[in-house]
Amino acid sequence: MTDPLMVDPAVPAAPIESLLTAILLQQGGADAMRAMAEREAEFPNRLAAQLTGIALDPAARGYADEFLDAYWADEARQQQTLSSAGTGREVIIGSGFHAAVYAAIRVRSGHPRPLVLERGPRAGGTFAMTARPTFYLNSRNRAGNAGLAGDQTAALNHLPGAPIQASNVGMTEYQTNTEMAFVIRLALAQFADVVTNATVRAATPDSSGVQIEVAGRGPLPAGRLIDARGAGDPISQGFADGVSILTFGQFMARMGGMWPLRGVRRAAVVGSGDSAKCAVESLLGIAPQPLMAAAALDSVERIDWYAADLPGTCGAWQQQIRGRYQAIGRYLRPDRLLTVLGRRARPVALPGAGLIDGRSYDLVVVCTGNQETDIDGLGLGACYDYRTPDETIVAREHTDLPAFRVGPHARLPFTRQEQADGIADIPQNAVAMFRTAPKTAALAATLPALTDD
Repeated sequence: MTDPLMVDPAVPAAPIESLLTAILLQQGGADAMRAMAEREAEFPNRLAAQLTGIALDPAARGYADEFLDAYWADEARQQQTLSSAGTGREVIIGSGFHAAVYAAIRVRSGHPRPLVLERGPRAGGTFAMTARPTFYLNSRNRAGNAGLAGDQTAALNHLPGAPIQASNVGMTEYQTNTEMAFVIRLALAQFADVVTNATVRAATPDSSGVQIEVAGRGPLPAGRLIDARGAGDPISQGFADGVSILTFGQFMARMGGMWPLRGVRRAAVVGSGDSAKCAVESLLGIAPQPLMAAAALDSVERIDWYAADLPGTCGAWQQQIRGRYQAIGRYLRPDRLLTVLGRRARPVALPGAGLIDGRSYDLVVVCTGNQETDIDGLGLGACYDYRTPDETIVAREHTDLPAFRVGPHARLPFTRQEQADGIADIPQNAVAMFRTAPKTAALAATLPALTDD
């Protein structure tokens, strides 16, 4: 008898099969799939061709996103999925990029589908924080397998084991967050069982594995726990009021709505990392196009950027900042639409405005990093380096639980080889997908199988 938790990568799993059937019933929805069938021989299997056809059709992709959200949120299906947990099952906390990598490689290595717990209503992690595109990825879009930053034949946005890759979704130089989110969500649908709105409160050891406490649910047993919660929650969420002072996630949610910059004439951004740069792009109008936005109606007149370590002139920006963000430098000119103020700041919320150093702003976006949200029993201090047989550190293993941290959540140190290759010279590479994805894949491929004993 076939184990329902086992999956043939070339055969659609139940969620994907239901999705394909639903797309066929949509008026015009199957046209892209039929068109891609003409090039089916160029794909590893028929499923990859079908999913690529859906990905390339905006209407079909939008319908697919809505379908998967409804599928994973169905209460009866959630109860059935949770009841299938046990000591022979792996559970993943988080539903982002690394959850998808682990699930895909684990299943392709001959193991059962993991159970994925997502605390929010939408699976897909940071890239899926909005249903509409709101920011661009950092690495150029190109086909190929996983590889290092200097490998021109590799795709830095590669998701090991996924049914399709980001390069299947479009041909733009830099892809949007929702294009990568679609790849992640398809991988989860094919290789995992997902339960949304499931917040993990604690994890405790028992005689045969781990007991997971999920808010509003009964205790959930598992044989192994994979903690893939990403970079954490915004440090600024404690003083952002969600109205005039926003975290990056709150700002992206606003940019995904209608008329996101209506009434915003003076804006400020606090922080110097990639999130801050994406926020500035949105305010400048060079990020993905917002819904129902027109420059004649909704344009920002002044942007103050509070960042202690960024260049303040166009020339210096061109010399010091990598190509992905070069377009920002054009606005650092005497007209002063964008001004870099070389200092840190902490805004104060006023009724209808944000205040920084005596200056009032219609909107302040705070991008000052993330911090971990504690789950009882899963602290980083109780973890140690986990190495594969070739001595590469690929995860953090818990001392008392059969649990592993992966991806940015593991805070993996740079290896000597990464330092020699110059990868460690860019601090942001500590959490880069091209660096961390192969490590998560290696963990999934080498961990021993679980048993029900």
